Amino acid sequence: MFKLFKDSFKATNEGIILAIPLVLFMWLLQLYILYSKEVVDTIPEFILSAVTILFMMSAFCSGWFYMVKKGIEFYKKDFILDKDKASESLKLIQALPVGVGKHFLTFVGVAFIFALLLALLLFVMYKVSIPFIKDINFSFSQMGTVLNSPQEMANFLNNLSPEQLIALFNLNIILMVITSLFSFLIMLWIPEIIYRSINPVLALFTSIKKIFVKFWKSIVLFLYVSLVNFFISFFSTFAFTHPIVYMVMMILYFYFIVYVIVLIFLYYDREFASEGINESAETEDNSDSGADGQR
Repeated sequence: MFKLFKDSFKATNEGIILAIPLVLFMWLLQLYILYSKEVVDTIPEFILSAVTILFMMSAFCSGWFYMVKKGIEFYKKDFILDKDKASESLKLIQALPVGVGKHFLTFVGVAFIFALLLALLLFVMYKVSIPFIKDINFSFSQMGTVLNSPQEMANFLNNLSPEQLIALFNLNIILMVITSLFSFLIMLWIPEIIYRSINPVLALFTSIKKIFVKFWKSIVLFLYVSLVNFFISFFSTFAFTHPIVYMVMMILYFYFIVYVIVLIFLYYDREFASEGINESAETEDNSDSGADGQR
């Protein structure tokens, strides 16, 4: 696994062009959200705005994740001349519209399925939280105020008894376990779709199966990704202290987003991609045999 982590850094550095569409899309999405906040006043306008964002994200994800797959293929190639390598690297951008054409409708389905799964996750978290919330004497309506203000959060924690602090700590641990389990189970969902081009519902189940087929490797990968995410989140808290620090942290933030996605795709490519190739070959062989039988 250590070789995988190291090779993923190499693949990210060689395919760093992957960061350009990500940065541009995040910037465009933020602009659209800010624009929507100013002009959306009615429910139909809100629905139209939400559908537009859904299609924007589906288009970007379908193209960008396909581009990541092509970036893995680029990393595995051997180039004699540096100019050939640089030229091939620039061609990765061409994979973006190709991916949109191949996977756009699939990712629209992914968006709806993910929304349903997220709603189910929030419902489970709500049900689990109710007994703890009662012990803490805290309502969900207070949550927005407390979370949006560090001072309110400090006042809230200072007013809790030791028993309530323990209940709050236990609740945080339980919610963290639930969200971690959810993230763990869907970790290979997107690579499964991109590599095998199957419908998102079937891909979800087959990707979960692959998680358990290589369970311990999946655990190590998930823990490593979680650790990387923790450090990114931790250092991002210092990003607003100075403009230069903010710029450096944003560069690191987008770099590690690309790194984590490349890491998961490279893991899938090495452990499972050959299965999809074999299955496709078997399907073609069966089709050819059927055609020969008809002749």
